[in-house]
Amino acid sequence: MINIRSIQKLKDNDGLTLKKGKPIHYKSGWQVAVSGIECHTAREAINAVKAYGGNCGVWFSNSIYYIDQSYRVSTKHEALTIGREHNQISVLKWSNMSLVYC
Repeated sequence: MINIRSIQKLKDNDGLTLKKGKPIHYKSGWQVAVSGIECHTAREAINAVKAYGGNCGVWFSNSIYYIDQSYRVSTKHEALTIGREHNQISVLKWSNMSLVYC
C-alpha cells in the first residue's frame, strides 16, 4: 500500500492509479471512474485510498485530492458509456495518457 508521503508528493494536476495499493500503468485500454470523494488533506486522502482497498485513482488539483473508484475497460465506447452513467467529466486513454470528455 502506498503511504502518505506518496500522496504528499503529488504536484498540482498530478495523479496516479492504484491496484491493491500500488501504482499501476497500462499500455492500452481506458480508465473510468464510477464514484469518488474530495479530500482536503493528505491524511484524508490516504484514508480514502485504504477505504477503497487500494483500488482507486488519486488526482491532486488546486489543493484538493480527488479519490475515485475506477476501472479499466477495453473500449472507448464502454468507457464513455460508464462515464456518462456516473456523471464523469472525462475518461483516460492509457496508450497516450490523454483525456476524452464524456
